[in-house]
Amino acid sequence: MEMDTSAPTDLTENLRKHQGTDGGFGPRADLPSEPEPTALAALALPSPAAGAAVTWLVARARPDGSFGLSLGSVDNDSATPIAALALPAGLARDRALDHIESAKAEATGEDPSVPHDARTKGWSWTRATFGWTEPTGRALLALRVLRPDSAAIADGLATLADRQCADGGWNYGNPVVLGTELPGFAQTTAAALLGLQGADAAIVEPGLAALRRLWREEHQGGLSLAMATAALRLHHDPDAREAEVALQQLAATDGLLGDTVSLAWAAIATGPALERLVVSR
Repeated sequence: MEMDTSAPTDLTENLRKHQGTDGGFGPRADLPSEPEPTALAALALPSPAAGAAVTWLVARARPDGSFGLSLGSVDNDSATPIAALALPAGLARDRALDHIESAKAEATGEDPSVPHDARTKGWSWTRATFGWTEPTGRALLALRVLRPDSAAIADGLATLADRQCADGGWNYGNPVVLGTELPGFAQTTAAALLGLQGADAAIVEPGLAALRRLWREEHQGGLSLAMATAALRLHHDPDAREAEVALQQLAATDGLLGDTVSLAWAAIATGPALERLVVSR
């Protein structure tokens, strides 16, 4: 994949300022380090900042190989695919990928109020719950990049095909609820398309058409625009350059609002780290 790999220096410099003394990154510069912002920063930054973030991640891998946050009975392990992409080859990455393959969402029976293919599972935000678009897109991306022979990939592809909205995009979960067709959103459509690189054109092309419209409608949202830019560039879409310019303009006006995740995605979308998210065809 050939692309301009000259990331704007101010994005990576601003992101580096969010790094904590422990090497990790919090949701904001003044908050404790967490797996998702740390993994995204580790992807986005050059050494040595990336190395310290990777060290933070490796030290916080759970016994089952996952990365995430727990609050009471709620456990969110959806950062695991991002962490796997950020980690170097080795035991920690392998165990993270093993966890992704084993931690599928709960299958649910047929339900006319939320029609879906009950044979699909996908991945969820929290364990033992229904599959959602963004965690499914993340898991599918990590497996297709790092473990392309995984049997779990087929379910991820089928899940996203089943959850595609009538407008071509994706929303957070089901495309139809209680008889109402729901619209797609830029962030969730981008998340799906990141995992669908090179997939069935009958699914991908309507998704890209939707994203071309959605990023313009939602372009004041830094995370949505950053993820949309990444997806459009990875699909070599003609809108990619315009979205990238809009993202850089938003970042220049502090439109990312000090949010580490948005800033990291912006740095990934406009810089050399995007190469690490390419699915081999």
